[in-house]
Amino acid sequence: MIKLNKQLFWDVKFKDLDYQKNADFIISRVLSFGDLSDYKIIKEWYGLRKIKNIAKKVNYPNKKSLYFWSLIFDLPICTKKLLTKESSAFWQR
Repeated sequence: MIKLNKQLFWDVKFKDLDYQKNADFIISRVLSFGDLSDYKIIKEWYGLRKIKNIAKKVNYPNKKSLYFWSLIFDLPICTKKLLTKESSAFWQR
């Protein structure tokens, strides 16, 4: 059982997450909103290769997150990977 911060998954039933089937979702949430302890947990659980592959596909909530993970994983910075009002469910009513 992964001991991640359940607040990262405010919109889903945390206990219903399958750690293998929902790996992309879990990793992207941690990269977008998690802290260092959450990152350490997914790093141990999934490994760097899988996390880096997911990091390439994440739509980050802000430039700070995008630039940070681009630096950590040595990925090119693509500002198209930022959430916008049009792509975020939080901005839509």
